[in-house]
Amino acid sequence: MADKKPTEEAIARKMGCCGRSTVSAMLNGRRFPTWEHTAAFARALDADPSKLRKQWVEASRQIEEASKGFPSPRAQLPPISGPQAMGEAMLAAHWYRNNREFYEAACARIQQAHSEIRVTYTRRYPPTQYTTRASADYFTAILDWASEDSDDERSVRRIIGVPERDGQPDSDMFSWARQHYEDSKHILTYEANVLRWTAAADGLNMALIDDSVVFLAFSGGPRQKLNGLSIENPTFMTYFAAYFDQLWAALQPLGTYLSEVERRADGPSA
Repeated sequence: MADKKPTEEAIARKMGCCGRSTVSAMLNGRRFPTWEHTAAFARALDADPSKLRKQWVEASRQIEEASKGFPSPRAQLPPISGPQAMGEAMLAAHWYRNNREFYEAACARIQQAHSEIRVTYTRRYPPTQYTTRASADYFTAILDWASEDSDDERSVRRIIGVPERDGQPDSDMFSWARQHYEDSKHILTYEANVLRWTAAADGLNMALIDDSVVFLAFSGGPRQKLNGLSIENPTFMTYFAAYFDQLWAALQPLGTYLSEVERRADGPSA
């Protein structure tokens, strides 16, 4: 009897550096894999990664060259508002005045998600140092949604900005990232990549839920201060989704980042 075809989940487990959603995207041509993912994929299927290196480099070069081509002329955009504005051009925003309002609304939408959640966390302090109940519920809801048994093809991708100074990660944020990796590495529908963050300020954080709603968070001043807005519009979503995917493709998986930092801290072997 012929060997059974391995499932995407089985391949992801053998790779050990990504989840099922990444394997699916690689196999279906939706995402060009990093060399790390390509090599891990080959090893998972008992193939020699070195035999794929030349093809991967060539494909990567062609993609890079294509991205530098001349942009197409920009179409004239309709006004956002005004007497000539079409109804579909109008954007309705929901405004959240504080930490609690923002996280409660985002948490409620997370629990209603169907297929995909993309989130960023780029702040100077780890989530455990923001003590509001609403923010804690929000972070729990994302992992719970990813872990839930469902017939849907679920995917959560999170970009974690780890503050660095002189090449060294913030110790509190690094400790949280390590614990977060241990808490989430068994969830095949959840992946996290790391953005090395050198600015002495929070970044603009966002949550993209399915293909419908964008949450944007703005923080500053006191540690707990945060407000923001959400907009439900598929076209508006595409701009932030493209930005997120551009960042994601350039970043290291969380597990790889942790290993690299810890190896560097140990220093050269004797």
